[in-house]
Amino acid sequence: MLGRGGPPQLPRTTVRTLPLLCHAPRATVLALAALLPAACVGPEPPGGPFAGTWSNAERHQVMFRDSTVVQQPAGAPPTALSAATCDGKFRFGYARRSRDALLALAPRQPDLRNRLAQMLVRADYPVAELGCGEGGTTYVLLDDRDLVAIHRDADVAGVEQLSRS
Repeated sequence: MLGRGGPPQLPRTTVRTLPLLCHAPRATVLALAALLPAACVGPEPPGGPFAGTWSNAERHQVMFRDSTVVQQPAGAPPTALSAATCDGKFRFGYARRSRDALLALAPRQPDLRNRLAQMLVRADYPVAELGCGEGGTTYVLLDDRDLVAIHRDADVAGVEQLSRS
C-alpha cells in the first residue's frame, strides 16, 4: 500500500498473543516447548515390534514389512515373498497366539514340542504368520532381541532361532 508522500507501507493487521505466554516465565515456556515433541507419537514402524533385521547363526537374514517378509540367505540377494514367489499361494499377517496354539504346530514331534515348551514360557506371544506354497512359518517374538521361527511343511516342523542384527 502506498502512503501519501512517503515510502510504501504494509496494511495494518492485528496480531493477538496468548495471554498465558505474556505472563509465564521464559523457563516455563521453554520447558513446555521441550515436552511437545515427546508428546507426539508417530505411527508404529512397518513390521511393528518385528521391525528390523533378524539373523540366524548361518547369517541368513529375515526382514519384516507391513505385508510381507524379505528373506536373504547369506551371500545371496534379498527376496520379498509374494504370490509370485510362492506358487500363487501366499498369505502374511501379524497376530497374537497362545502358548498352547504354538506348541500344537509340532503335534507329531515330541522332541521339538518339548524344545518349544522350554522356549515358550509366557501365556501368549506376538507372531508374524507366513504361508508360502504348501508350507508355512510362524515367527514368534520371544523378547526385544530374540525370535523363533517355527517352519512347517505338511506334518513336519522345524525350529530356527534368530536374533536382532
